[in-house]
Amino acid sequence: MIKSNRWNLLFWIVCFALLDQGSKWLAKTYLSPGVSVPIIPGVFQLSLAFNTGAAFSLLRHQPQLLSAFTSVLFIVLLAYALSRRQLSKGEPLAMALILGGALGNLVDRLTTGRVTDYFDVVAIHYPIFNVADSFIFIGVVLMMATVFKNTPPQVTTAAGSQAHEPPTQP
Repeated sequence: MIKSNRWNLLFWIVCFALLDQGSKWLAKTYLSPGVSVPIIPGVFQLSLAFNTGAAFSLLRHQPQLLSAFTSVLFIVLLAYALSRRQLSKGEPLAMALILGGALGNLVDRLTTGRVTDYFDVVAIHYPIFNVADSFIFIGVVLMMATVFKNTPPQVTTAAGSQAHEPPTQP
């Protein structure tokens, strides 16, 4: 990845992490634990919660291990993103969303030992989540779409082996 793209990626990672931290500040300032604010009654509400674990409260009784693991994972993913000579279309945004969301939750873990959650989809009894979780989810979906779009289709030859079909030009 050329130097200017690295700075661009780092800029967006920090922006997404700051958006997450700002939304968590708002949630902690204006919401109270145990008190939900219905947005769409019976479907979606804001409910302040704190999670010491990962997704679905995994490792909630081992916050130091989780913090260490997520720190290492963040550094590895960041190094990977910055070391790539060229990212295909969609990858920089996907990586910035994933890493920005991861950084937002990591800041919570390292500063308070827990992650602040507040989006509550009660219609499907989904776990409470936050902006960082949304960024990570959207980034993963975008990355998968980018990978599938850029993977050439495989064609089986008469001999039974697989060959890549050259991409067609529109």
